[in-house]
Amino acid sequence: MNKIAALLIRLIIPLVALYLAFTYLGTVGGIVLTVLYLVIMNLPMIFNNLATRAYHSGDHEKALKRLETALKLGPKNYSIRGAYAWLLLKLGHTEEADVQIDQALSEAAREDIKSPLCVTKALVHWKKGEIDQAITLMEKVIENYKNSNVYGTLGVLYLEKGDLDRALSFNLEAYDFNNTNAVILDNLGCTRLLRGEYEEAREIYEQLMKLRPSFPEAFYNYARVLAHFGELDQALYMCRTALTLSFWNTSTITKEQVENTLKELEEAVEKKTSESDVKEEHEATEEAESADI
Repeated sequence: MNKIAALLIRLIIPLVALYLAFTYLGTVGGIVLTVLYLVIMNLPMIFNNLATRAYHSGDHEKALKRLETALKLGPKNYSIRGAYAWLLLKLGHTEEADVQIDQALSEAAREDIKSPLCVTKALVHWKKGEIDQAITLMEKVIENYKNSNVYGTLGVLYLEKGDLDRALSFNLEAYDFNNTNAVILDNLGCTRLLRGEYEEAREIYEQLMKLRPSFPEAFYNYARVLAHFGELDQALYMCRTALTLSFWNTSTITKEQVENTLKELEEAVEKKTSESDVKEEHEATEEAESADI
């Protein structure tokens, strides 16, 4: 009965109204009414698109407000609600994101529709300190729903759990799935770094840099690899680049971590320069003494 009522509201009644409009208002009146109807019926998606545009322009609060408006106009749209939950989480509103993603999941009828929403739910679990629940959910999702986002998310969760053996095997699998995805490459590079496999980590990060990643973890982790090899100037550059990028609630590192590492690298460079100056001065003195003799 509900399906029949929905069909009447969304299709049959509007068609009858448009027929009457063309009949009694003429062609122009009918066209105007048709355009007005289409705009009204698509207002949720219009505001969703405006939110996307605001997000890509860097106005994230405006994007959030546009999504809120879209949901007021289309409260049953699980896709828009899922996007709203994701942005809430990214901006640090974890509890509200949890409420919204649960509602989106309850409104999504099919399992294949729920799968992308479950990725956001897993991230909510992670940010609430429920890492095991997050991993369990993503392991269930990836059984039937595989894409780069799923591989990237689960790879991050294994690293956050600290299970480096599982992280390595999984992130190698993810690399085989897509070796041009920046998050997947960073996950594998970070895994190698944490396992002390610096040569392998370096190879991955050299590959990653060619993709011009837009998140700070990539540059911060590469800086740590370069520092291990004593390439301090390059490590400094990578740290400073990381600090020019945005840090989110869903970032795996904080701005303070990068700033502290940068300070340590600057001190190491200063110490190295000082030692080099002392050595040169000592060598110059020895050469002068030899000349006197």
